Amino acid sequence: MGNGSFSHYTDGLRLSKKVTAAGLALVPEEYRVAYRPVDEDDDDCEGYDFILCASAADYVTEAKAEIARLDAALATLKVEGPAMVAAEKQASRDYAVSTTLRHSLVKAGVKGGLVEGVISLLKDENDFEVGESDDRKKKRVVHARTERGLLTVDALVQQFVTNEGAAYLEKRAAPAAGNHFSQLQSGLKRPH
Repeated sequence: MGNGSFSHYTDGLRLSKKVTAAGLALVPEEYRVAYRPVDEDDDDCEGYDFILCASAADYVTEAKAEIARLDAALATLKVEGPAMVAAEKQASRDYAVSTTLRHSLVKAGVKGGLVEGVISLLKDENDFEVGESDDRKKKRVVHARTERGLLTVDALVQQFVTNEGAAYLEKRAAPAAGNHFSQLQSGLKRPH
């Protein structure tokens, strides 16, 4: 490689400790930075133009290994990345559909223990489209594609509750007689 004495081994490569200008041209380009010009304080360097800094050569080897690791990670990401993005988009879409259905079912008064089952049932029976609202907030908007066309989730849930009956709904408690109403009634019943 060069015409120097002694050697330094790094990354399976033998680098001469001392080289001439012509010998430096034979050193792999990325390792040339590890050589510095010889100065008058260097011992036993007569006839040589450059001397190897072994720690710089080792640093180059480490940097090359890091670059190779990053190249491999980038190649993996290029292959797996689109699938990961698609999976995250699908998970986000599914979350938006489930959350919107859950909110609408609870608002419609479906029994708490049946909500998850009704969500599964509605998901099996309908396709859902998820988009963004037209306003500045860009909230997620979910619509159900049904046999009757595109419906809001609230309309789909209302249709489900109407068609499937009250079996899914919480029993509404009769309003408790308020004190004010009771007082008014008792006031009417008093003899004057």
